[in-house]
Amino acid sequence: MNTNLKPTYSEFKNAWESNNLYGKIKELKQLKANSQGENKFEKPILNFTQKFTDFGEIKEIESYDNFGELIQKDVYEFDNNNFLIKTISTNKPAELNYIMTVKNDTVNKNNVRTLIINDSLKQQITVFYDEKDFVTKQVAIEKGDTTTINHKYHFENDNLISEIQFERDEKKPNQEFHYKYDNNRNLVESSTRTEWIEYLTKTEWKDNRILKQTEYTVSADLKKHLDRITEYDRLFNPINVKIYENSELNRELEYDYEFDKFGNWIKRTVSMKEHFANSDKFIPIYIESREIKYWN
Repeated sequence: MNTNLKPTYSEFKNAWESNNLYGKIKELKQLKANSQGENKFEKPILNFTQKFTDFGEIKEIESYDNFGELIQKDVYEFDNNNFLIKTISTNKPAELNYIMTVKNDTVNKNNVRTLIINDSLKQQITVFYDEKDFVTKQVAIEKGDTTTINHKYHFENDNLISEIQFERDEKKPNQEFHYKYDNNRNLVESSTRTEWIEYLTKTEWKDNRILKQTEYTVSADLKKHLDRITEYDRLFNPINVKIYENSELNRELEYDYEFDKFGNWIKRTVSMKEHFANSDKFIPIYIESREIKYWN
């Protein structure tokens, strides 16, 4: 593993960064082989393929079921300025065809997204932005009904502290997002709140790299329930995941990797310890592999 590489955790420039990929990837295929016990594994089955533009955006995705049969294909088209202008999706089992067109107005800072499903107009959404490219308003029209969602932000020292989304009264928001940072401006706590529930994530850093994340659910009675603890390697790949039920440790996953010369993992062995069954050892449950082609 190339430990000199640095993951990008936010403000992604392209899909390579948002997918935690390194180098100029052209195509990625991911396969999965389930365990048959006693260190034996099934034949690898294709999970999905991703094809990328030379500027780092996804231009095609194919998703497959557990038997390697194609479920859905998504194709993305871009203009000469690398803005997304159309998405074409086909879902075979559901017999659905989606077409979303995007009209970008960079002068007036908005775009219009029109969704057509099986040749029928489903929805049109106009999204407005401010000078920092933060969404300020979304107007959705569906079956003659119009819904407007406003966005309001609060910053401190250029750090985003909170965002609320509301229809009419900002004191009665649909959703709230809150953020806390350390002295290095690293995000250490984030939460998503609705009227009924809150999802809270606490992040631990070491040498400006994410070391661990702990996830909670806060219910309407304000009780905090531990859901998951994830530990990462230096490249933001999970290496240990503890999963909780009612705040009690239920099962635990360990990840072992092999990497290519660019720093992308090409083989991942996942093992599980079943704490709910009082297991005292990790058992391999599946192996994921990736076949990666690069632009150069």
